[in-house]
Amino acid sequence: MKALITIIMGLALTACGGGGGGGNSTPPSPTQTTVAEEDTTQQEEITVEETTVTVENATMQDLVVPDGFSYNPVTEGTLNVDISGFSSQRAHLSVYKEFVENSSGNYDAKYPSKVASVPLNNGTANVDFNVSDSQGSLLVEIWFYDGSDPIQKVITSGDNTWTM
Repeated sequence: MKALITIIMGLALTACGGGGGGGNSTPPSPTQTTVAEEDTTQQEEITVEETTVTVENATMQDLVVPDGFSYNPVTEGTLNVDISGFSSQRAHLSVYKEFVENSSGNYDAKYPSKVASVPLNNGTANVDFNVSDSQGSLLVEIWFYDGSDPIQKVITSGDNTWTM
């Protein structure tokens, strides 16, 4: 049996060859042709004028900042919520910077973007928070402890009251 396998392997290796391309022909070597060209271009004399430009580096003393300009990109916000006319049951308020509107018209908050979270006391709460000055809108959610869906409202960072 070993002899049969050895013979078959030997034939397979012989039939396959050792690689390389087929044939023994070599490609013809390229021929070089040189064509003599006459230099018919005329030399022109070109005059280059050099201009020196002096640039002064700006320093901090050269900067002009308008009065009242704030370098602080963070703004403080305050929100006073009163839903006592709607409900005075136990609830919790959260404010989010990032959220998306879902297909049902409600909002899905991105929970890591929460900027404030406080409990409501008899349906009222006052919350202070910090956001960037470029923040457009915020999502406010009020969650009730009975497991019902939250009340949601989108506000701007400049809004400071929400009454129901």
